[in-house]
Amino acid sequence: MSTPTEHAAALAAFIIRYQNPGLTPPIEDEFLAAEVHALLSVATGADEAYRTADAKLAEASSKPIGSRRNTLRIAKVFALSTER
Repeated sequence: MSTPTEHAAALAAFIIRYQNPGLTPPIEDEFLAAEVHALLSVATGADEAYRTADAKLAEASSKPIGSRRNTLRIAKVFALSTER
């Protein structure tokens, strides 16, 4: 399970990539994953919603590009309900 600090680092890496015009622009699934990382980076990391969102985020990243979006949406719903 990733910690809130690790989610903050993943978000920072996304922002650097997004802001660098020399790099390939992120795709929609990467924006959605960044939203989940942002929510989990400010969570306490101690409740079931956090663990579920984190697991769904990991599950999505293991899927091929193009089949991640629904899992990322589920992760976001759980991430929105985590303790802060």
